[in-house]
Amino acid sequence: MTRLDFIRKRLLAAPPIGVTALAYNGLAVALPTMVRASIDNVVSGTTFVAYYPFVLLSALLLGWRNAVWVTMASAVVANFLFMGPRYSFFHGITDTFGAILFIISSALIIAVADTLRRTLQDAHDARSREAHLNRELQHRVKNTLAVVQGLASQTFRDVPDAKPQLVTLHGRIQALAEANEILRHGHWETCQLPDLALRALEPFNCAGAISLVGPHCSMQEASCVPLVLALHELATNAVKYGALSTPQGVVEVNWNLKAAERGEGSRLILEWVEGGGPEVEPPTRRGLGSRLLRPQSGISDVALIFAGEGVRCRIEIDGAAHSSYENGLFGPPSTVYSTGDPPLT
Repeated sequence: MTRLDFIRKRLLAAPPIGVTALAYNGLAVALPTMVRASIDNVVSGTTFVAYYPFVLLSALLLGWRNAVWVTMASAVVANFLFMGPRYSFFHGITDTFGAILFIISSALIIAVADTLRRTLQDAHDARSREAHLNRELQHRVKNTLAVVQGLASQTFRDVPDAKPQLVTLHGRIQALAEANEILRHGHWETCQLPDLALRALEPFNCAGAISLVGPHCSMQEASCVPLVLALHELATNAVKYGALSTPQGVVEVNWNLKAAERGEGSRLILEWVEGGGPEVEPPTRRGLGSRLLRPQSGISDVALIFAGEGVRCRIEIDGAAHSSYENGLFGPPSTVYSTGDPPLT
């Protein structure tokens, strides 16, 4: 846990009460008193200067009620120890007026600090509610896709020769479900590589023929579903007609980032390269799969090449950015990943 995490958690935590509150309040008065006493021989006219930072910290970390207690106790202690004549309480108008000014100034500090504390708490609560709503939405989307899958099966159950098309439809619906699952487990606004590619291609990699190479990076939410569907379509075709249809076939998926020509972020360049499979011939017709492999919302450019040695596809996505990996889940950047190892959590 970093210092910033500790401060954030302390700001969001409930103010201390009882003996704990008394201990913190006493410390918030004793520490500035010792500081003021240590500089007593070299400064003058700064009776309350050491107390202001502790009033602010008390308001932020202990709550406004404890900060008020610290302010009142500090006014009394400082007046008694450091305002002349010393060792007397509010001896004259000067002493009393100085203490009142300190209390008024501290009240303004407490008001501002309490507003900041409440704003942070409201923002945290709003973010928690949003995260809950997003999880609920993703759950409903997953259920809806399951219903659509069931309706498709029932609708085409008695249609002759519809099974191949139904299997293809089920696969695409499952790819959509995987894309939503990635968003649910990550941040709502983004998705990441290699997580997205691992989940999208894992069902096609029983023989370990797919390798993934590239740095950890994030993409905008608008690119997540189109990229999952594109990878699913490429893998489906590879299983039917390409490299994954033979034991010797392999697929290499590699990606990198380069500076975007315009706009913010970087451009992701992802390449799909098949090898070791049967000789590839260009398709004679364009179906839905072809429309999934073309520029669209979330995908800036697509180049699909039917070379004799295997299909090659280059996908470009704007608005990507490098991202760090946590706890070594996927290993260091630019490592070769297997869609079955390491396991996803």
